[in-house]
Amino acid sequence: MACNLTYATLRISSVEMSPDKIIEVIGISPTLIRRIEPDSKYRHRREFNYWAFSTKELSNSTDNKEHIDIILNKLYGKQEQMDSLVKLKCSVDIFCFWNSTGQGGPSMDVNLMRKLVQFGLNISWDMYFDDESA
Repeated sequence: MACNLTYATLRISSVEMSPDKIIEVIGISPTLIRRIEPDSKYRHRREFNYWAFSTKELSNSTDNKEHIDIILNKLYGKQEQMDSLVKLKCSVDIFCFWNSTGQGGPSMDVNLMRKLVQFGLNISWDMYFDDESA
C-alpha cells in the first residue's frame, strides 16, 4: 500500500433530530455538526441535520483499519444508543477518505467486519490515486 492520507468519519444525519439531540443520545462529542439551513444553496445543508466524528485530527496512521477502530472503540458499549438512533430514523454510517500514490487500497479483516455488523454500520470510501508519472 502506498497510502498518503486516510481517515474515517462516523456520520449521523436526520431530518427530525437536531445535532444536540444526537449528542444527547450517543454521548460522544462530534468533530463537526451542521444544522438544517433552509436558505443554504447547498442541498445537503437544507435538508438534514448532520453530526460527525472524524479521525482526521486524531491519527496520522495510513492504515485505514486503525482509523475505523478508533471509531468502533468510541462506540464500545453504545449498542443500545446506536439502535435508538436508527429507530429514530437517523442515517448512520462510516465514510472513509483514502489518498494513495500507486497500487493498493484500503482493507478490512474479519474482526473489523464483525464489529461493523454488530453496530449495523455501512462503510464506504472516497478514493483518490495520485499519478506518479506526472
